[in-house]
Amino acid sequence: MARVAYNALSFLPARSMVQTARVDLGPTGLRITGTNGYAVGQDTAPVEEYRGPTEGLTVHVDRGVLAALDTGGRKDKRGFGRFELRPGDGLIFRPANNDIASAGQDVTEQADPRVWSLLDELFTRLEGRPPSLPELVAFDPALLAMFSKVKAPKVRTGDSNLERALDMAIFDSKEPILIKIGPTFRGVIVPIDRDVHEENVGPEGLW
Repeated sequence: MARVAYNALSFLPARSMVQTARVDLGPTGLRITGTNGYAVGQDTAPVEEYRGPTEGLTVHVDRGVLAALDTGGRKDKRGFGRFELRPGDGLIFRPANNDIASAGQDVTEQADPRVWSLLDELFTRLEGRPPSLPELVAFDPALLAMFSKVKAPKVRTGDSNLERALDMAIFDSKEPILIKIGPTFRGVIVPIDRDVHEENVGPEGLW
């Protein structure tokens, strides 16, 4: 849970044009999505003994709540805490070590439903497309750097641990690009229009 909260928080900076993160809890697990409007970070974690509607529950929270979940989850070394979602009210994480619970208000009324509908449609559309031939793509380095903060399980190979690589699915130089890091994290980054970029920096700035 701490990893999922941390990864979503990395994509919701303080000055983001989107001020909320979405928290989904259901039979398939916990999923938290954060976005600044130009890059998207979404990670998942399994749950045990889920009790609730089969369609799941959803709340929106601010970045302070994600930070509290990250801290509370990392401090809980005993394993399984209790995660509660109450749409219209908020969420609570009760750590197994009986430490102070982390709580947050549901701020769904502050979330623009059009933004989240577009993000869902974006993942569905991009993940359903087959890869095409390689494309030349330009990125804002600050957006690309956000993905360097993502935490993912390490791969055990012999006597060493290998970091998970960032894997991209590029369909078109002007299309949003899908990103996977490890088995659970998914993201989206919006590329820069290379024609506009060439006008700004000149042809010597492009391949």
